[in-house]
Amino acid sequence: MDLSLYDTVARKKTPFVPLRPGHAGIYTCGPTVYRYAHIGNLRTYLLTDLLVRALRFEGIAAFAVQNITDMGHMHEEVLDRAEDKVIAAARAAGKTGREIAEFFTEAFFRDCRRMNFLPADVYPRASAHVPEMVAIARELERKGAAYREGDYLYFDVTRAERYGELSGAQLGEGEAAGRTDVSIHRHKRRPEDFTLWLPAEPGREFRWDSPWGQGWPGWHVECAAMAVKYLGDEFDIHVGGIDLRFPHHENSRAMARTATGGRFAALWMHAAHLLVDGRKMSKSMKNEYTLDDLADRGVDPMDFRYYCLTLHYRTPMNFTWEGQAAASRAFTRLKKAFDGAEAGEGTDPEAAADFRRRFRESVEDDLNLPRAVGVVHEAAHAGLPGGTLRELAVEWDAVLGLGIVPAARTEKGETRDEGAGAAAPVPPAVAELVARREAARSARDFTEADALRARIRKAGYEVVDVRGGPPRVKKSR
Repeated sequence: MDLSLYDTVARKKTPFVPLRPGHAGIYTCGPTVYRYAHIGNLRTYLLTDLLVRALRFEGIAAFAVQNITDMGHMHEEVLDRAEDKVIAAARAAGKTGREIAEFFTEAFFRDCRRMNFLPADVYPRASAHVPEMVAIARELERKGAAYREGDYLYFDVTRAERYGELSGAQLGEGEAAGRTDVSIHRHKRRPEDFTLWLPAEPGREFRWDSPWGQGWPGWHVECAAMAVKYLGDEFDIHVGGIDLRFPHHENSRAMARTATGGRFAALWMHAAHLLVDGRKMSKSMKNEYTLDDLADRGVDPMDFRYYCLTLHYRTPMNFTWEGQAAASRAFTRLKKAFDGAEAGEGTDPEAAADFRRRFRESVEDDLNLPRAVGVVHEAAHAGLPGGTLRELAVEWDAVLGLGIVPAARTEKGETRDEGAGAAAPVPPAVAELVARREAARSARDFTEADALRARIRKAGYEVVDVRGGPPRVKKSR
């Protein structure tokens, strides 16, 4: 295997060597579910999808975890101001914050299916993992890396080794950015310290008991706790948007490494920004487009996926309607070139060898999908036998996820992955049972493992053990 990936910490492409031979654990910062995902969010999540597909293309069993931040890291008045029309309508109808979060969670999963993203193996909800967040905070307090000021608990960044290594931030340069209300900063000893636990303001819906009183966890502790729970103190790759590099990823990394003594993520990958007509997306600019907005303009989700693949994930993308139209036309031409490819029309392995080599080299070069797509276009018009062309299309589409093979496209223009399918996300409660069963099997407690399998089956799911890889979970028929 010659796969190289760009590591944000190392600031260079590095050969990817799994911590466990043949396996890779991946954590992705998922959505905060109080609005629809916009196309910039989806471009970031596309990186994880492409990474998982590429790893499997290389023969590596990828286990992917993507969190759902569903407990509202905004104060209650943000919901009450009803800046989003969907939230306004939900509030007017008497919906709770939890019900609103569930609505947008389902909308997110729908968008993932439309984009043909392979489902993560686990989608942990932040609201279901507060005990793990409290445990990390208590461990940091025990180690003297956290301090209490009033009802707030803070992480002391001076206790973190090599703080700033990921983002380049230097202590003393000023106050770190954050999602929470600026009023909490007056309690800190230094600007860069950040909250592990905050007191719940009157009327706050999301609140939990803790050793520091009723409240809620700080944003940065969320991902650290869920990543460690499902992937351990050390795992292979952490993925997210470049805007999360600081402070979120820097702080999550510092906290997790200090609490566990482990490495946390061995490699960090970040997707570049997506702009619209050269400007940052915002509601005030009315350019925060969703997949539904694209559909209103006649753009299929696979057309947008193809558009994204024409730029490298580390290259900022400037979305324009003209650019999308050009990408849609190019994708249509590509699909038409494969429409006549039939499996029974003969093959020519030698003619395909060079195309195969160049495609694989492109994927292995830090997921250079623009170059790989170029190879696909060349092969489609190279006069290859129909059988060979179809073989290549099936093989390559396992990475591209575009549905370029006719059989992989539905009447509605949606796609499915012939290799893995687009299985529905596993509920967090079931995912936790699966994780506990794996831990029991590792400890050779097969009685407990069998009991957990029975509970999973009772919940309507089946666990399929995969030799040499993580288990697969599917809904019972």
